[in-house]
Amino acid sequence: MKISVFGDSIGKGVILDNVAGRYKALKLELLEPLSRYKEKINYSNYAKFGHTITKGMSLIERYQAEISSYDYVILEYGGNDCNFQWNVVAQDPCKDHEPNTPLDKFIETYKSVIEKIQATGSQPVMLTLPPLNAKNFFKAVTKGIDANSIKKFMVTEDRIYRWQEMYNLAVVKLAKKLSVPIIDIRSEFLHRADFEELIGEDGMHPSKKGYELIVKTVVEHMASPQMLVNRIRG
Repeated sequence: MKISVFGDSIGKGVILDNVAGRYKALKLELLEPLSRYKEKINYSNYAKFGHTITKGMSLIERYQAEISSYDYVILEYGGNDCNFQWNVVAQDPCKDHEPNTPLDKFIETYKSVIEKIQATGSQPVMLTLPPLNAKNFFKAVTKGIDANSIKKFMVTEDRIYRWQEMYNLAVVKLAKKLSVPIIDIRSEFLHRADFEELIGEDGMHPSKKGYELIVKTVVEHMASPQMLVNRIRG
């Protein structure tokens, strides 16, 4: 079985190194544990730090020939799309700022990405967005800029959580509309009593423990590809 991953820094396994004060890759292979279920797994990760669905589309088009050789293409987008250029927001918080990818464009482009993958004969599989820790996220994005301006734009610190949830719901609705299998990693975070330990100090990237939960959730779903096929047909 051949599987590839396209997405942003979360798909890449990026984590905030609190000691060094920078981001680094965990080197945690998302689907390596599948080897216990299958004799052979060919796995490639095309996820990139900072990527939006628009940049994802460019990658899909660039590697379309290679994608045709994969049985499944796991897609993980939305976190950067719903984010804002906070330094620009701080300069004029009363302006109606657009996120990196407006919601309508996000849905339209994601739909095109899925259709391009399907056209190759490969099966797309979508992931929901892991949740934010709104309080820590606010601290992270206001570091070095005017926090009061950002708060004026947000109105409340948890507004960004609701905004991100809107993009997550768009992913869920799109999967249902296009009959694409979706793995709900978000719920796995939300129901946990140790939720805050699963998200890093920047409030957006998972901690090592959070990534381990993502891997466990994805592996449990992908270990039985026939289940995904049945969901598509059903």
